[in-house]
Amino acid sequence: MKIKTLSLTDFRAFPGPHPATFELDSKNLLVYGENGSGKSSLFKALSGFFIYGHTPPKLRELKNSFSGASLGYVAVDVTLDNGFVVPWQMALWEAVRAWNTPLIQGPSLVESHPTSPEGAMWNEIAQAAKFSAFLDYRTLLGTNYKHGNEAINLFEVMVSELLAGFVDLATNKTILELWQVTERALPDRNIDLHLTPSLRACASFNDAVRRALELLLPKAQAILERLCPDGLQLTGLPFKGARYNGAKLARDKAYTDKTIGLEIAFRGLAIERPQHYLNEARQSAIGLALYLGARLACAPAMSPHLKLLVLDDVLVGLDHSNRLPVLNVLVDLFPTWQVVLLTHDKGWFDLARQRLPDGDWACYEIYEGDQAAAAPMPIVRQTAKRPAKALLEKGRELLALGYVEAAANYTRQAFEFGLRKGCEFQKVPMNYTLDPTAHQAQDFLDALKKAPKPATVPQADWVACLQRIEMFKNVVMNPYSHPSAPNIPRQEVEDAANAVEKFLELAGKK
Repeated sequence: MKIKTLSLTDFRAFPGPHPATFELDSKNLLVYGENGSGKSSLFKALSGFFIYGHTPPKLRELKNSFSGASLGYVAVDVTLDNGFVVPWQMALWEAVRAWNTPLIQGPSLVESHPTSPEGAMWNEIAQAAKFSAFLDYRTLLGTNYKHGNEAINLFEVMVSELLAGFVDLATNKTILELWQVTERALPDRNIDLHLTPSLRACASFNDAVRRALELLLPKAQAILERLCPDGLQLTGLPFKGARYNGAKLARDKAYTDKTIGLEIAFRGLAIERPQHYLNEARQSAIGLALYLGARLACAPAMSPHLKLLVLDDVLVGLDHSNRLPVLNVLVDLFPTWQVVLLTHDKGWFDLARQRLPDGDWACYEIYEGDQAAAAPMPIVRQTAKRPAKALLEKGRELLALGYVEAAANYTRQAFEFGLRKGCEFQKVPMNYTLDPTAHQAQDFLDALKKAPKPATVPQADWVACLQRIEMFKNVVMNPYSHPSAPNIPRQEVEDAANAVEKFLELAGKK
């Protein structure tokens, strides 16, 4: 099961009463958002909707502050590909009286969360929430950065997040549920009648954690090897098992040995405090390997339920060479998941949509709305999967609005992006340079002209296409990329766009 559409109404950055809708069409989702445009609102909408083990956030606290719309408008709606529309909204009290939900505001409105047992799809959403993961850059801190000078202890993050949804087949409970049972069973007196429930609960919890770690460790090891093939290894996740301390005074009674360690080696050398020794990229890779490995360990491979993985700028600590392996891991190891990638880095957005498989991803851009408006509405724009085609479409939109100079610039960008990808697609060799931006568009065009034509393109068509695109490069696209551009007729810009489109088609990168 997958998400077909996601709509936000009067939710954080998206003012009501009209919804902002993202059409996923059961695909993965790649989103570029300017800082402050609403990208984080999208993350919070999904993480609040599919929440497990924590109290759901209150919609009234997430309402847009400037829209002026009534509280009844705030909502997050998810349409699944089975046709069900599942709402997270404020609802009329009369319509949900049987739910016995606490009042949020006044006598007529209550909050309806999708994990409520009274909802038509509550079990599906609850199961999806159990397996799903929502990672932003701050969540990775729990695996290494935030531990300061102390030895890394993953107990809390494992129990409450990474392995919270792992179902123990012996008890049919999740690890989080088993720990909650164990905490409630903490004895108030040190006699057998009171100790036995605690000891049994603790033993069940420890057994479940050990089984989960046995599954997690090899999966995380394999992922880390792909993310950092330079000798960084995850060698162990030691866990003694929590136990009751047997204290006499009630205030001292507690469980001890609540520790799950993190054993790391780099090029054969054991690293005692990786947060001090390893650079940011390698620490991020460890965090990602643990989180992604835990998803594979927790979620049944053939589960019919939605499995959602949302990553919000978790790669900001990595350069592009370290980011590309993450894309490969997502494509290779999470083919049955619905993945949402959010970023404020436009260059990374373009690189990702260039590298990710065609047909599997919906792409969106979010820009700040009119800041002079009382309630600025972010501009949500679905864009093409291929960067060159997306730039060309944007240029044509601007041309239709009469912005000829801007249209020519977007056409030029599409042309230059297409040239680079055309050379890569045709495996055209280029002279090495330390600066990857040193090659100009003409360099790529000259290399393409000398290289063999694409196997599926007639020679005459290929030669004519290159000649025509070079002509428009010189008389339309280049002049408009400089100050004091000449007054070039709109028709010539349109002809240049047609030439670029033809080139993208023949080059195999449309």
